[in-house]
Amino acid sequence: MNIVVLGGDGYCGWATALYLSAKGHSVAIVDNFVRRQWDHELGAQTLTPILPLGDRLRTWTRLTGKAIELFVEM
Repeated sequence: MNIVVLGGDGYCGWATALYLSAKGHSVAIVDNFVRRQWDHELGAQTLTPILPLGDRLRTWTRLTGKAIELFVEM
């Protein structure tokens, strides 16, 4: 099944995308990174460092052989 996860850079969206991909679905993530932009503008950082989405997607593909497509909405 083809599935689009909105907000895939977020806590719930990221876990959902991984779960669905692991189950064999064709997954795409759509995100506008507004949360990261707000953090940048405020000079805030998360308590737990989170790698950029592109890095996490490459790692997922390297570990599983499954690709998750990324669409950035501006």
